[in-house]
Amino acid sequence: MTTTFILVRHGETDWNREGRYQGKLDIPLNANGREQAAKLAAGLASLKLDAAYSSHLARAFETARTVCAKRGLEVIKEPGFAEINHGDWEGKLATEVGEQWPKELDAWRNWPHTVLMPNGERIADVQSRAVRALTQLARKHDGQTVLVAAHDATNKALLCWASEAPLSSFWRFKQDPTALNCLEVTIDGEKTTPRIVLMNSMHHTGVLVSGIVHKAL
Repeated sequence: MTTTFILVRHGETDWNREGRYQGKLDIPLNANGREQAAKLAAGLASLKLDAAYSSHLARAFETARTVCAKRGLEVIKEPGFAEINHGDWEGKLATEVGEQWPKELDAWRNWPHTVLMPNGERIADVQSRAVRALTQLARKHDGQTVLVAAHDATNKALLCWASEAPLSSFWRFKQDPTALNCLEVTIDGEKTTPRIVLMNSMHHTGVLVSGIVHKAL
């Protein structure tokens, strides 16, 4: 059978707005982010969810908890869905990263699959742990609909996997705050087949695309 995943990105944080790399630092949603999460919850209100998971980081967990608040559904934290570890870049503005690591930042923006964040992770590391977590949930929740709240880089890595796109295509995928994606994952023995049904939908906010551009990506 097939498991349907409602894969969302968390709402906005102050660091998103300021252009700071947050990675695995536990930055909460700001007021706008909480409003975005409420709109996501309203947009998904008519959809039956059987289970809910999120990154262990507060911004993703709060987004998922807002969606599930009126459902009586527990949100389970799954570290495999955490944001990429930006290492030494975390807490710094994009301009500060550009001043201290100009070559690395240029590579990140142009050849992201080649970059190992200073004392952090590669995109391949993120994809490996996120795909492992998702496929484990697909086996556990066969035939069900599951919410997963994660992060920009995590979602992009999963979308690369689901579309069989190389990680060099990372920046071709966009994930707005509270972006809504839908993946169907079918597991038949040892074979896993993902399919993208919906990607980066912002319909719940009343627009087709947000137009928001965050610098620290």
